[in-house]
Amino acid sequence: MNLRPELLLLSGLLVACASQDDAHRPAARYETDPSRRPVVEAVLRQADRQTAAGEQRAALASLELLITGEAGTEGEAWALLRKARLLADRQQYDPAAEILDDLYARHSAFGSFQEVVELQFRIANELADGKRRLLGGWFPWFQDRAHAIGLYEKALKLAPNGPLADESLVRAGRVALAMDMESRAAEILERLLSDYPASKHLPEALERLAELRAKESLGPDWDQAAALEAADHWRTLADQFPRDPRAARAAKEVAALRDRAARARLHLAVFYWEHRNNPEAAKLMANACRTIAPESAAAKEAEALLALIQKNPTPPATLADRLLGRYPRPRVDGGGKPTAVGEDLDALGFRKDVPKPATETERR
Repeated sequence: MNLRPELLLLSGLLVACASQDDAHRPAARYETDPSRRPVVEAVLRQADRQTAAGEQRAALASLELLITGEAGTEGEAWALLRKARLLADRQQYDPAAEILDDLYARHSAFGSFQEVVELQFRIANELADGKRRLLGGWFPWFQDRAHAIGLYEKALKLAPNGPLADESLVRAGRVALAMDMESRAAEILERLLSDYPASKHLPEALERLAELRAKESLGPDWDQAAALEAADHWRTLADQFPRDPRAARAAKEVAALRDRAARARLHLAVFYWEHRNNPEAAKLMANACRTIAPESAAAKEAEALLALIQKNPTPPATLADRLLGRYPRPRVDGGGKPTAVGEDLDALGFRKDVPKPATETERR
């Protein structure tokens, strides 16, 4: 089918309408003039037929005419959206994204704005799936899955209350995890938990966050804040989504993480008992171990250590103790207040400020 004569006719009508005297229409407009609407619809149909016939270049030319003739109106927004969709079909993702940015900036009142967000979401999905850009619509370029994260976040920013908001966040988190961008993934998943508490993706977000936080804990000899946070995420998953398949492993994970955190206190208790000759600090850490995870194996070991200290508060001498003497035991604070040393110090040991009499000059 030869579409050139029809395209020339429509182009002529469009240019003729665009060249009318501006005095006959408002200077500031957005909705397409009713008298021009048939021409706009005809050009859009023409572009659709050209696309279906595989004449993509001709379709782009038709849309360019409409973009030029309908600048600043809804007709231009429709033409830009069709052009961006056509470029996305050709895997020309970068120019398509630039057109969508133009739509965001200049056509915020566009009635079909959700279609713009959906196209942005689609481009992000295709990049996340590993599709390559085709430069010029034919030359394959490198994969860029990480770029999809920015596109997902852009779709979220433009429609934070839309139907694709939480879906954009969870998909961005998946891509970040697949790219080993763990800190970025944790940030994204935290936003999903805080901003979309009714999302269907909360169980997945809780599981992935718990796994990320558990990896941050390197063992009982290190800080256990991340381990306790991971345990909290698992417990939240089990409490709020008991029927979710992920909740089945929550109890086991919580027990292991809390045992790790409790064992950190147990290691400190053993250190104070065996190496610092400090039974009071050892008892304090052992009791903390029992408080964190009362049913854990670490808590049972802490109870045994407490019984040993209660039976004999003097720890067994180590080889270093025999060679160098026992480590000096700290004195137990009897609860008394600090005493001042010297008349010029206050009760806390700071120098007293004695007011000086004002001189004759200072009085003036």
